[in-house]
Amino acid sequence: MKLRFLLLAIICSFHLNAQTSGHVTYKSEIVSQMIDTAKIKNDNVKQMMLQTVQKMKRQMPFITYELKFTKDKSVFNRKKMMSVDNIIDYEDIAGFSDANGEFFTSVNKGMRLRSFKSRSKEYIIKSNLPEWDIINEKKDVLGYNCMKAITKKQLDNGNYINVVAWFSKDLLYNFGPKEFIGLPGLVLEVEERGMKFYATNIRLNNKNYKIKLPDVSKSISRKEYLSQSFYR
Repeated sequence: MKLRFLLLAIICSFHLNAQTSGHVTYKSEIVSQMIDTAKIKNDNVKQMMLQTVQKMKRQMPFITYELKFTKDKSVFNRKKMMSVDNIIDYEDIAGFSDANGEFFTSVNKGMRLRSFKSRSKEYIIKSNLPEWDIINEKKDVLGYNCMKAITKKQLDNGNYINVVAWFSKDLLYNFGPKEFIGLPGLVLEVEERGMKFYATNIRLNNKNYKIKLPDVSKSISRKEYLSQSFYR
């Protein structure tokens, strides 16, 4: 009986490792206070910002993101959906979550690319893979044992924030939502600025997803983009 279970475990492990591509769906939600209202002196501005956050909090459950990856490439974007009586502005929600456009990864080239539109102008931002600190903390996500990792992210105003990710070594893929990639396992959950992106479904397969990277020759660095940022 023990031999039977051992053989089954070996077969399952071999089958998992044999999968060279996958598709993951993610949702997002606001999990903590995003705005420090004490720093906002204008009551009208404060009220407007709080109303915006509440609106986004109500509408976020209607939006879904998807990650497709092969052995060495990935693309993450908002899943295209029909608008619900023009009440839900999917692009507005994605922009609020800093998840608008498409996020590409090339592991072989150690490169991230983000393609998006800002103020009617198309941008392709090129950057290196993030640097992570892996923390000795664990938790369960979708039945997978995950470890904690922390990195820093630069906002459009030039400030840096901490980003917490949970990845699973049971899923040996270096990808995740948005630009949060490069860990020794698939990222199933990310939290930044009071917002959380979390996986809801994982499908591993051997599909040959055709992931075409944007034209790198038309890309600019993060530093170049920030020098043009409206928020600086």
